[in-house]
Amino acid sequence: MRTRSAGPMTTPVQGDDADLVRRLRAGDAAAGDQLVAKYCPALLGYLRRLVKNDHIAEELHQQTWAGVLEHLDRFDVASGAGGFKAWLFRIATNKANDHWRSQGRETAALDGLKLVSDELAPDASYGVENAEQMDKLTKAIGMLPELQRQILMLRYYSNLKFIEIAQILGCPLNTALGRMHKAMLRLKQVMS
Repeated sequence: MRTRSAGPMTTPVQGDDADLVRRLRAGDAAAGDQLVAKYCPALLGYLRRLVKNDHIAEELHQQTWAGVLEHLDRFDVASGAGGFKAWLFRIATNKANDHWRSQGRETAALDGLKLVSDELAPDASYGVENAEQMDKLTKAIGMLPELQRQILMLRYYSNLKFIEIAQILGCPLNTALGRMHKAMLRLKQVMS
């Protein structure tokens, strides 16, 4: 199973995730390549925004796919609870959490989970007021508890549904929705 690609895959993704997982369990490496091709861009993008460091994101990306292979027998193909994508992102989130725990909570709070990336920063054509607002938003997001920041990132930067987010974070749907609600209220409060 390749996790880095020098270019686009020559084999189109065939079959649904459950079928690809079954084939991979049976030893079909091409099925693993297809899963990687299908999820690599979104997963790597998520990890880059999550850890704000390309090198660490790539390491976590590799660790995530290694975790997939190591625990492939634990994935319930028949489960309708988020499917392979939710399981994959949950592994990635757990790998990032493990990384932050190893780096210390304070470092993680300051450097790890800042949602607003450089590409979202205002360019020179924006007025000072917009730059100040963006800076204020960045600081406000940085003040959110870790779980609320993760919810925001998974929802707005990875375009996941709340049911998928709940699966990734291993919490009930209502908990995920509640965390998002609290995060949005806190951001509104800080921004006003």
